[in-house]
Amino acid sequence: MHRRVVVACLLVSLSPWAMAASQVTPTESPAAARARLEAAQRQADAENVRVRQLKARVDTLESHSDAAAKALAERDRKIAELQKQLAGQHP
Repeated sequence: MHRRVVVACLLVSLSPWAMAASQVTPTESPAAARARLEAAQRQADAENVRVRQLKARVDTLESHSDAAAKALAERDRKIAELQKQLAGQHP
């Protein structure tokens, strides 16, 4: 019996929230929703372009980095070769 009273009190106290939640809320017009969607699509397209540009820039920088690393390795090889020659000339 006590349980029924608690449940009844709980239902009565929650009824204003249940009624408020059941009311229909105004929604945006289809034109406004379409405009918002188109704006989001334009923003996504712009971000995709920027990502492609950044990827191209990264590829270019990696290519330059690889070329610089090869040039540095070749320079180090030549230095080592000259040091060997120099060491061979002086007993």
